[in-house]
Amino acid sequence: MIEFLSAFIGVFLITTLLTPICSRIGLVDKPDKRKSHNDDVPLIGGLAMFASCSLAALFFVPHSSEMTYLLAACGLLVMTGSIDDRFNLHYYIRLVIQALAAIMLIWGAQNKLVSFGYVYGIGELTLGWLAIPITIIGIIGIINAYNMIDGIDGLSGGITLISVIGLYLLITDSIADGANSILLLLIGALAAYLIMNLHFLPKWTPKIFMGDAGSMVLGFIMASFLIRYSQGTKQIIMPVTALWLTAVPLMDIFVTTIRRIRHKRNPLHPDRTHVHYIFMRAGFKQETTLLIILTFQTIAVACGLALEVYGSSTLSFFAFGLLFLVYLQFISHAFKVARFIRRYKKRKATTREDS
Repeated sequence: MIEFLSAFIGVFLITTLLTPICSRIGLVDKPDKRKSHNDDVPLIGGLAMFASCSLAALFFVPHSSEMTYLLAACGLLVMTGSIDDRFNLHYYIRLVIQALAAIMLIWGAQNKLVSFGYVYGIGELTLGWLAIPITIIGIIGIINAYNMIDGIDGLSGGITLISVIGLYLLITDSIADGANSILLLLIGALAAYLIMNLHFLPKWTPKIFMGDAGSMVLGFIMASFLIRYSQGTKQIIMPVTALWLTAVPLMDIFVTTIRRIRHKRNPLHPDRTHVHYIFMRAGFKQETTLLIILTFQTIAVACGLALEVYGSSTLSFFAFGLLFLVYLQFISHAFKVARFIRRYKKRKATTREDS
């Protein structure tokens, strides 16, 4: 619990110290026609979470070379994300930096994908010489999945918090290398960030965004933990469980990328085709959209945990495929659902007026 509290309080303190500096150096998100806020919002969330967790880790996490490489890679991504938040780096540069962070994780922390797990009738899906390139591609994919899902208040942070709690519940009793302390630090930092991002205490705290500095690091940390504890000698969870823990970001980036390619658009160019924008265009309020997506992520993580404990790798693969089909149907019919809800509300309002 001390890890949680130290990161939680640290985020508030660091945000208080750095917020005035953000305005002076232009590290703010300015309002425009694509955004719902009316004032400049500091892009300080990622920096505050990284600084708070890194400082607390010096006291609560056992020192190791793996820890050093993990922090160094995260620091590289935070620095790149902050520069991108301020100056809008070309996506080629971001991809190169993300690949460097992945290489640091592979060779420094000895984290890489070697198997996709066992599937009945097929056997174990090992990667062989493809392990390193697929690991790099996979890490870059998850980084950008969490970066792309960061489109409305509370979404990327909320999804990550749900995933981290699920991961903590799965592995905390099985490890003794400080990973459980890192997860507690991250839970505390995310909780503090969400309080400010969703502006629960407007009189006491500023509203902040995490920016690319935050969303890229969150994706990288999730990738590093899921690879580490689903592979090799440190394996605790089935590889397929990683899909459940990152369900919404992975499904969103997959569907969005396919859609952009079909329409002959660059899959890395931003647009408003992500799941949260689809719901909002269908007529759902931002708060309702957030609740729907976080509920879906919670259900996915709960299913992943249940299948990890009581199921098998094969069952989990097929169940995740079924969930993905449900997701596709839900997204494709979002507008019909919204029209049904609006008609229901209108009939309910009319009934009240008549009575």
